[in-house]
Amino acid sequence: MDKREDHLEEQVFDCETRLALAKLRQSWHFDSLEYHIAKGKEAIVFLAATKDGGRVAVKIYRIDTSNFVKMHDYLDGDQRFAHTSRSRFETVVAWARKEYSNLKAFHEARAAVPVPFGFLRNIVVMEFFGVENIAFSPLAELGTEHAQRDYDFMLEQVKKIYQAGFVHSDVSEYNILVTDDGLKLLDCAQAVLLAHPRAEEFLRRDVGNLVRYFRKQGARNVDAERALEWVKDGRPILKGLEAV
Repeated sequence: MDKREDHLEEQVFDCETRLALAKLRQSWHFDSLEYHIAKGKEAIVFLAATKDGGRVAVKIYRIDTSNFVKMHDYLDGDQRFAHTSRSRFETVVAWARKEYSNLKAFHEARAAVPVPFGFLRNIVVMEFFGVENIAFSPLAELGTEHAQRDYDFMLEQVKKIYQAGFVHSDVSEYNILVTDDGLKLLDCAQAVLLAHPRAEEFLRRDVGNLVRYFRKQGARNVDAERALEWVKDGRPILKGLEAV
């Protein structure tokens, strides 16, 4: 790990974030933070141990380096977060709250996403996908030997989310984990309600990404327009209108 990476990781642990982590520990969400298992421009995900010997993922959004301007592409137009200011801090905190709210709605819709356990400030605690301390890898790294089956499954997840009243808005092979229990969809903070003015655009992008990827992997029964029609078939159950 180079000095720049060390510095970026240190930026996550400001005084207020440390206090928030301590409160989450006191709430029995986890016992000890171990080490990072994923790192991006907006967040670092850590493995954490629970008192009963289990494992959870702790996602900490960066306050100083997150692209808060881009975040407003998904916050603006979402009635749950209509009053979020343009300040960097309030935007990032709303983003973490949004991920928790979305995960909760998707889990209730039985979509293949991490179970959300709690959130505070810029931190979201959720289910960890891995074996012992080793996280599972994304589809982009591993590929698939069952392209048609996996395409059908992921399209079904997009439909479940749609029927719950949302569009994920960032479905791609980079946000899909290959686990021992099947594929799992991650990174749900940017998901928007169907009432969002760009929901249709985001849905088309999600479906297009699945079609593009799985066609390259060898799936034959893939067509973007047919897939869109299938996802939108049936009236959505409009939930998730209140953010937690």
